[in-house]
Amino acid sequence: MKPQEQSSGWKAQTGTALAALVLFSGCVRVPTDAEKHKIETRLISASANGQTTLRWDSRRDLVYTVMVGDRFTSSQWKPLPNAINLRGTGEPIELHVTEEPNRTHTYQLMAVPVQAATKR
Repeated sequence: MKPQEQSSGWKAQTGTALAALVLFSGCVRVPTDAEKHKIETRLISASANGQTTLRWDSRRDLVYTVMVGDRFTSSQWKPLPNAINLRGTGEPIELHVTEEPNRTHTYQLMAVPVQAATKR
């Protein structure tokens, strides 16, 4: 066998081995940094008689701020007074908000790690 023929045979074997490796190991998606550090928290709200109750399960390693916006123009979020930088306890947190008559708000919960909150 000529050296050139040996070289092309080796390339073919290597290509086949790599294709088999990819086929059997499957595709692996590596999460981005943002996805690795994503914090998922569900805010539950219930309104009755001019009173809104906000509740979420907290984590000790997080600090929470409740944001409020007008229900129809919620593009301008503002921190809810008395609900800024609340340290998680590991237990559910519940807040009661008195709503203005004929005005409905929408709420969103922001959470950051304790270390990030203390650097501000």
